[in-house]
Amino acid sequence: MNTRLRFAIPLARFAAPTPRAGDRRRSARASLMWGAVAFVAAAAGLALALETVKPEWRDPEFGHRIGRLARSHEPVVLVVGSSRTQNAIAPAAMGGTRAFNFGQSASTPLKQLLALRRAFDAGATPAAVVVELFPPVMAVDGPADGEFRDRVARLSAGDFRRLDPYLAAPAALRGDWLRARANPWFAQRQVLMSHWVPNWQPWDRRIDFQWDTLDPHGFQPIAGVTPEYRERATAHARREYRDAFIGFHPGEVSHRAVRDLVAACRERSVPVAFFVPPVSPAFRAAFAPGVLDAAEGHLRGLAGELNVPVFSAPLDAREDEFMDGHHMLRHGAERYSRWLADTHLTPWLRSLGLLDR
Repeated sequence: MNTRLRFAIPLARFAAPTPRAGDRRRSARASLMWGAVAFVAAAAGLALALETVKPEWRDPEFGHRIGRLARSHEPVVLVVGSSRTQNAIAPAAMGGTRAFNFGQSASTPLKQLLALRRAFDAGATPAAVVVELFPPVMAVDGPADGEFRDRVARLSAGDFRRLDPYLAAPAALRGDWLRARANPWFAQRQVLMSHWVPNWQPWDRRIDFQWDTLDPHGFQPIAGVTPEYRERATAHARREYRDAFIGFHPGEVSHRAVRDLVAACRERSVPVAFFVPPVSPAFRAAFAPGVLDAAEGHLRGLAGELNVPVFSAPLDAREDEFMDGHHMLRHGAERYSRWLADTHLTPWLRSLGLLDR
């Protein structure tokens, strides 16, 4: 008898049955269904985290600072402003004046108002608030839609309530926000990767410096730059503020935001003051004759109308204290912060009874 034939029959009995076409389709549908469920669950979980326990994954500059502020456990002077504030206010150099740097980059008065309202709603109870007023930025005007469209994924659901009086088409902006929340893994990919795997991104896409360089008081120092870098950065600043150098035209929305910010502080019985950040001699000289004086005079008029003190910038700032004419280097920030505390902040806080005489 043929041996090969004799074993062929029993082995055939154990051969795996060929799946029927219907079974394969059901298996594929089940795999797709569970994949979709997993995707929706992951997206929903991340969206919930962005709104609640992980604000730093949504808006890292705000989220990391509010976390550090919460750990301070004491009422402090909250300094609200833009990247100029981030780089210029060094609380550790202010002696006995306890302050926290709450600056966030590219902040207009409206964005500063949003940052402060977020901080209040998160439970911040500062003893006083000091707000940056940079004359060129006070010309920013127009509805909030334009200011926040390019960063809509960083807004929270509650931010629409905070911004509603300033929105021209809230439904359109909310639609953009909902689309970002529907797939937060894509919308927040730059922020998430910068937190988890920063080395997987090109250096110019990474933003982990926004929190890695923060000190416990919110200060974000710039240690130093090469002469070549300062030249390039200064040229960029000249282009950025070209229109402001020519003339000053107050922005209605910016002024309204400043008034609302003062009102928000007074609703909570929190004293508020303004400060004008320093600029380098060359940056000041770039303004057409009379433009900067007119802008600063306008700010003093607004401060007088609101009965808010305004801390003017020192006039002895040196060129080597700046990266680009309006962002300070560490040594300049430390000198300026000591001057601000000694000349303005400490006397003001003492007059309010917030510091011992």
